Formats: sequence, structure tokens, C-alpha cells
Amino acid sequence: MLWVALFVVGLGAMGPAGYDVRSADGVRLIMVEEAGCRFCRAWDAEIGNGYRKSAEGRFAPLKRVLRGAPEIRNFAPVVYTPTFLVVRSNEELGRITGYPGADYFYDELRAILAVAGFFPGP
Repeated sequence: MLWVALFVVGLGAMGPAGYDVRSADGVRLIMVEEAGCRFCRAWDAEIGNGYRKSAEGRFAPLKRVLRGAPEIRNFAPVVYTPTFLVVRSNEELGRITGYPGADYFYDELRAILAVAGFFPGP
């Protein structure tokens, strides 16, 4: 019976399709955007749907906010959108300003996430 209880409790932490919605040690990726941002739309088209399924997305779940949102007031100003902030416990670990493409985005993101303890498997 104990294994059933543990299994059910474990399922409570899972989001859609079984992906863990908890972040590793509170690490989150905050995407700062604004209406009409063509680079935000490009990110959505190239990465958006698959991000939460990626190892990076499981390690640092995405939260989207508009520029000027209360969640980002304690960080350095965001001038361009999109800007991606990697944060843990209200501390900024790094950022990516702009979106020039998927390869650049993931390379830059992995370098920042490594500071937070992210090391993808082979």
C-alpha cells in the first residue's frame, strides 16, 4: 500500500503529459516580452512548444511576463524583448537579450544553467 501512496503523491507533482512542473532548486526562466514583438513570435515558432519538454525546460520552467511586470522589478532593466532571465530565489543568474535563433539560444541558455547546476546527460 505504501508504494501506491508514493506513486499517487509523485503524480501530483507532474504537469501535462507527465512533465515535472517543479524547478530544480527554484530555478526559472523568465521570458520578458511585449505585444507585437516579432522576435518573441520567432521564439514561439522555433522553441516555444518544445521548451517545456526539453531538459532545459524541465530544469528551469518558463514563466512569461510583460516588460515592466512586478516580477522583474528587482532585476536590471529590460530594454529589448525578448529578454530571458534565469533566476533562482529572486536572484538573477544570467540573461539572454534578444533572440537570434534556436542554436544560439540553447547554447547561451546551457551556459547560464550550468551556473545553477544543470549538466545535461549524453
